[in-house]
Amino acid sequence: MFKKYRYLFSLLLIFSLNVDAKSLLYKVTSEDSTVYILGSIHLAKPELYPLDEEIRKAYNKSDVLVVELDPSSAETMHVMQNSILNSGMYPRGKNLKTELSSKTYKLLKEYMQKTGIPLSSMMKMRPWVVMLQLSITEMMRLGYSPELGIDKHFLDQAKAENKRVLSLETAQKQMALLSKDDKQFQDRLLFYTLESMHEMEPMLDKMFSSWKVGEAKAFDKIMSMPLTTDPSLKDIYNDLIIKRNYTMTKKIEHFLKSKKNYFVVVGAGHVVGKEGIISLLKGSSYKVAQQ
Repeated sequence: MFKKYRYLFSLLLIFSLNVDAKSLLYKVTSEDSTVYILGSIHLAKPELYPLDEEIRKAYNKSDVLVVELDPSSAETMHVMQNSILNSGMYPRGKNLKTELSSKTYKLLKEYMQKTGIPLSSMMKMRPWVVMLQLSITEMMRLGYSPELGIDKHFLDQAKAENKRVLSLETAQKQMALLSKDDKQFQDRLLFYTLESMHEMEPMLDKMFSSWKVGEAKAFDKIMSMPLTTDPSLKDIYNDLIIKRNYTMTKKIEHFLKSKKNYFVVVGAGHVVGKEGIISLLKGSSYKVAQQ
């Protein structure tokens, strides 16, 4: 069960890649260091590999691999399991039917009937856990696998080579974001997931087309599209994407002051946009170039 929750933000960041063309790989340089930043995915398809030569060269030139989070570490798995057990289940007397709004519960019931998944199997789960389970299940049905994610690919390689690995975030912070004790937040999170589930496959196709030609602006437009149709999602988007961009950028700036080279693999949704990591770094004195 817990293996599914290693990749926490896959709902927003999954798309199919074609690395035959310019990718979301950026080279950021300072007087002291070089940091390569790869806009990545956490679940992927077999046709993703082999990766483009420019991506492999950037990794080989780097002294340190940096990921959002190492989901395979014992500490991370322990935190995630405890969070799901302690913050992901309703106490006695509460369940999805009693806690969700009528429109969200109705939509959930309809989706479960359509997919054949017993609603009773998830009745005691809080909305954020249901959201993760349903979205990842759907992605895997479409052929995406966490075992093929780019972050996992490089984590496996780094560990085999004894290359140093760092994380931009902690499991505690990631879990706290999704398990936020806010009834309205949780309701909207699940409602939007259910409402957009039927659009997942065509959305992935559009992201694929944007990525394979290195169109960061087009990719960002797809990522932020929900905000244009439903402004109430802005708080969720800010929590899951924007605020984290600023925090991760500060850590990357610290890397740029060292004497080492870094290869940063971060979800593509964090790389693009006016408040994406690349734009924030361009606002400083660093030289930034898309590879």
